[in-house]
Parts: sequence; structure tokens; C-alpha cells
Amino acid sequence: MRVSADELTQVVRAIFQSRGLSARDAGIMADSLVHANLRGVDSHGVMRAPHYISRVEKGSINPRPNARVERTGAATATIDGDHGFGQVTNWDAMGLAIEMARESGVGFVGVMHSNHCGALSFFIHRAMDADCIGVAFTQTDKGVVPFGGRLPFCGTNPLCFGIPAASGPPVVLDMATSTVAGGHIYKARMENRPIPPTWALDTTGTPTTDPHQAAYWTPAAGAKGYGLGVVIDILTGNLDKRRNLCHLLAALDYRRFAGGPRFREQVAALVADLHAAPPADGVERVQAPGEPEYLRSLERAKNGIPLDEKVWNELTALLPESAAGQGPTVPRRAREEDS
Repeated sequence: MRVSADELTQVVRAIFQSRGLSARDAGIMADSLVHANLRGVDSHGVMRAPHYISRVEKGSINPRPNARVERTGAATATIDGDHGFGQVTNWDAMGLAIEMARESGVGFVGVMHSNHCGALSFFIHRAMDADCIGVAFTQTDKGVVPFGGRLPFCGTNPLCFGIPAASGPPVVLDMATSTVAGGHIYKARMENRPIPPTWALDTTGTPTTDPHQAAYWTPAAGAKGYGLGVVIDILTGNLDKRRNLCHLLAALDYRRFAGGPRFREQVAALVADLHAAPPADGVERVQAPGEPEYLRSLERAKNGIPLDEKVWNELTALLPESAAGQGPTVPRRAREEDS
């Protein structure tokens, strides 16, 4: 089944608002999750909503946090998220980073006492929409085995860079420092399908293809992903390894740097050069980082987001009774796929 992005956003917003989030914060949550689905990163999309709601109901996520902002310099600040949703706190952090970048050329905001923040590209796109370069790092719960070790130390610790172009796709690098993000393994569990043996280890430290036995993740490219994961732990400030999920977001005004006013045109030219590079056998065209997700977002915005029946049922079960069955609040199936 396929559901339009607008209608799916309405459903998810209604779910979060019914659990105590403000209309604004519920909207940010819905936009973040649907953003991931539009890009084809379904592991970070609306399938996460039931887990988030469960955590709100258990008290481990604060739906009405009292976030505290402290400007520590002309281009730096910190935000204490008061254990609210990472998506909401990071949205505000990137907004502050953009404000400082317009004033000072760059803006860096460190976030502490947060939670899982979903797809980092959501915040990066806010920076690019403001005609800035966006950067984001996040620490996550430990689950990745260090290079040469057999028990987890770092989290998947993703990083993301977003660079606007004058035309065509922007350049967006959004990656975990583990071989894959944990969400891909959770999705495999939901679908009861095997995973590649290079993704995860069981509790004995043995590679496994069974997502239900996967306990620890492997670092991307061995020592390289491990090194990046450690550095992100340091940059986000979570050095003591207690549960205190931290993030670092930044915006850069590219006009203040060497590329100057022609920067975006030069990025577009670089992407065109990549497209002109000779492709490998079986590959239609070399693509820029993030271009597959960009093209997928265009297709899904037009044709609707493919949604697993199980995910759909879980979402509709979470809708407040006042919303169930009332016109546009509950999305129609945009198209039933033959399968």
C-alpha cells in the first residue's frame, strides 16, 4: 500500500499530539519521520512511532520538556534537552546554529540530555533550506564492537553533511559509523528476513545472519568506522558513557569562505562531473552522495510512500479515538500495489 506524505504526516502528528506533545512539537516529530520515509530510509521513518510512544508512556521521554539554551560565545551555544525528543531539540538547535552562522559565519550547538533523534538529514535540510552548509553528529547507545574487540563500546554514532547546490541534487552524506544503522536490523526483525553476516554479532561475538540473534553491530570499514565513532563520542561530549544522549549541530555560511558567491554553482558543476564519470558495468550513472535518496524523495512525493501493512496497523491502533475514521485525519490508501 502507498500513502501520501501529507496524509501520513497528519496521522503521525495526531498520534504524538494525543500523547501530550504540543501541536508544534508533534508536527516536528511527524515531519521528521515522514522525511525519512520520503528518502527511502524507512528504518528511521514512521515505523519508529510505536517505540517512541511506548517510551513516552513509560516516562523515559519527556513530552513537554523545559529545554534550556545557553549562548556560550558569538558562534557557540548549548541546549539541555530535558530528556525530550531528540528530533525537536535538534530542530531548535539547528535553527539557533543558522542564526549564529548568519551573524558570525558559523554556528555550533551542543545538545545534552536528549534522546534518539531520527534521521540526521532532517536537520541538515533545514540548514540547506536556509542557504547554509549543515553538519550534524550524534552519539547513540553503545552497541558497536570496537575494532579488535568483542563487546560494544560506542554507538552507531552517525554523521551527516549537507551542501546546497545551485541546481540538481544537493550533496548529502548521511551515514552511521557502524556497517549499517541499527534501524536496518530492527526492520529486518520486523520483516523476519536474514541480514548479511558482516552487519552484526551475537552475544558470543560470532557473526550472525539472524536479525533476532543480532546483539552487537560491527564498525564500518573496520578501524575507520571505529575511529570515527570514537571521535563523535568525544565531539558530542559524552565521554563518561552514561545514558546522556548528546548531539552536535552546526551551520556554515559558505559565503564567508573561499568559494564565495560562486560556491553553489561550483557544487552543481562538481555533481555534473560526477555524472559524467565512466560508470562501472551494470551501473547507469555515477551519482552524488545522497542522490539516490533525493531521487527517491521525488518519486515518493509524487506517487505516495510505500508502507508495510503491519506498520500501518500499528499506526492506526495508536490514533486517538476522536481521530479514527474522520476524513483526512486518517489517510486513505493512495494506491494498492499488486503483489
